[in-house]
Amino acid sequence: MGYIEGIMISACINIVCVAGLAILTGYIGLFSMGHACFLCLGAYTAGILTKFYGVPYFIALLGGGAVAGLFSLVIGIPTLRGKMSADCFTIATFGFGEATRVVMANVNHPYVGGALGLSGLESLTTLPRAMILAVLAVFFARNYAESQHGKIAIAVRDHADASELIGVNIFHEKLKGLIISAFFCGVGGGMMAHYYTYIVPNIFGGTMSTNLLTAVVLGGVCSITGPALATTVLTATPEVLRFMANWRLPMYGLVLILTMRIRPEGLMGYKELSLKPFKRLYRKLRGSGKEGREV
Repeated sequence: MGYIEGIMISACINIVCVAGLAILTGYIGLFSMGHACFLCLGAYTAGILTKFYGVPYFIALLGGGAVAGLFSLVIGIPTLRGKMSADCFTIATFGFGEATRVVMANVNHPYVGGALGLSGLESLTTLPRAMILAVLAVFFARNYAESQHGKIAIAVRDHADASELIGVNIFHEKLKGLIISAFFCGVGGGMMAHYYTYIVPNIFGGTMSTNLLTAVVLGGVCSITGPALATTVLTATPEVLRFMANWRLPMYGLVLILTMRIRPEGLMGYKELSLKPFKRLYRKLRGSGKEGREV
C-alpha cells in the first residue's frame, strides 16, 4: 500500500507543476526547458523555512512558490521585454535552469549544503495533503484559463500583433504567465522536498523539465485537465513496466511516440474533463427513482 501511495503522491506533485506549465505553454505559447529550476528554488526555500525557522508546512509552500515566482523575473524580464523569439526563449530557460542547478550545487552554506544537498526534512507531504493541493492547482489553473486573463493569453498566443494594436501589453501578459507557472512549480518543489525529506541540486536537471513539458504536450497544450491526466499516466507507466527491466524505458518511449503519432493534439486536445456527465446521470437516476416510488 505504501508503494502505491508513493506513486500517487508523486503524481499529485507533478500535477501541481504541470498545471502551471500548461498556462505558460498552452495559453501563452512559450515552451520552457528549465522549469525544474523553479522546483529547485521552491524545494530549498520551503525546506529551509520548515527546518530552520519552524514555519508551518502550507505557509512554507507559499514561500517556495513566491521565491520561484520572484526568480522567474530574472529570466523573464530580459527575454520577454526584448521580444525574443519562442525558440530563443526556450534555449534561454534551459540555460537558466542549468545555471541555477550548478550555483546551488556550489553554495556550501549550511542552509543549502552544496552538492550534498539539504537533509533531515520532516515528512509533511502526505497523500491527503498532496491530493488537496493537486485539486486546488487544477481548479485555479482552470479558473485562470476560463477568465478574461486566459482569453487575453490565447489572443496573445495566436495574434500577438493584432492584440498589441488593440492595447494589450504583450510583455506583461507573457511575464504574468511565466510568474504563475513558476509559482506552481515552486509549490510543487516544496511538496517534493517534504515528501523525500532530502534534496540535492542534481535531481533538478533537464530530464525533470523535459518530463513536465512532455506531460503538457501529451495531455493537450490547450487543456488543463489533459496534462494533469497525462502526467498521472507518465508517472505510473514506468512503475507498471518495471517488471520488464531493461525494456521498461524503451516501452515508455514507444507509448509516447504512438500517442503523438495517433493523436498529435494530445489526449484531451482542446477539451477539459468535466463532472457534468456525472451530474446529468445522477439527476436521471434520481428522477427515475422518484417515478418508481410514485407508481
